[in-house]
Amino acid sequence: MLMVILSASPVKAILLVKGGGACYIAAMAHRFELVGGDLSLDFLNTIHDWTVPEPRDYLPDFREVLRFGAASRALTSGEARRLTVKNAGSELRRLRELRARLERIFRGAIVQRAPLARDLDALAHDAADAARAARLRRVKHHVAREIAVDTAGPSTLRWRIVEAALALLTSERFANVKTCPACGWFFLDTSKNKSRRWCSMATCGSNAKARRYYWRSKSRASA
Repeated sequence: MLMVILSASPVKAILLVKGGGACYIAAMAHRFELVGGDLSLDFLNTIHDWTVPEPRDYLPDFREVLRFGAASRALTSGEARRLTVKNAGSELRRLRELRARLERIFRGAIVQRAPLARDLDALAHDAADAARAARLRRVKHHVAREIAVDTAGPSTLRWRIVEAALALLTSERFANVKTCPACGWFFLDTSKNKSRRWCSMATCGSNAKARRYYWRSKSRASA
């Protein structure tokens, strides 16, 4: 027998497996849904639902931050292992502050609302910090710009996210950034006719279809 129990933890479910007269309990780590199409958008989508007053945070600790970094390929597995530190509370706090700031800036820009000056100033400060950590190196026949773990330390992921966010925010691609009407997640609409509406048809899209079907069925039944 296999039973799945949702945990109070924002990142785990509990599997209760019964077999041979014994019960086994195992924790399942949260699987990051990388539907944004850009590192900065996937980072914003580490909040379970932006439309509710107290959403679940998929980055409750720095270990989950590193898991997200590896899952999104913003960090290699080797970099994630090197960045495993016991006390990274200050960096976790800065990442959450960055996420909240980017959410306000991006959502405001999508609806053509002017961002707060303090948010733009703080993002510019982040960008300056990221630039100071960046280095140029030769890769085969071209020069690459990188933010290396040796230089940036625990801030590596945050500064890489900052650079990705600025690149998107100041590019023509930003015109294709949308938000899901169900959960508030962000995504790049790369569909041919720019008709994508949901963060994912497997989640919010299918839920919306199920609700429409329910109400249509109920209306026919009461007619």
